[in-house]
Amino acid sequence: MRNREVIEREIYRARDDLEASIAELKHVVAEKVDVKARARVAFAKGKAAARDALEAGKVGAVDALNAAKERPVLVGAIVGGVIAAVAIIYIGRQKDWW
Repeated sequence: MRNREVIEREIYRARDDLEASIAELKHVVAEKVDVKARARVAFAKGKAAARDALEAGKVGAVDALNAAKERPVLVGAIVGGVIAAVAIIYIGRQKDWW
């Protein structure tokens, strides 16, 4: 049979471990249940993502504009081709060509 002091120490350690586990579990549950805080965090993340996307769009638009300024003939040819294709499709649909 084990010594009474050894058993008491094991019980004391087990109680301390159990109390620590319960405290940690309470903390985790409180974080999961705090809906307002989670909503604030999600809103802040969404706001930051939208701001980043807007900034990336601005940079992309400026880059596209600069590229178009460097090659005006190419841009004019592409725009003219798109307008011609749309016009042919529209007229063809109006006159039942296909």
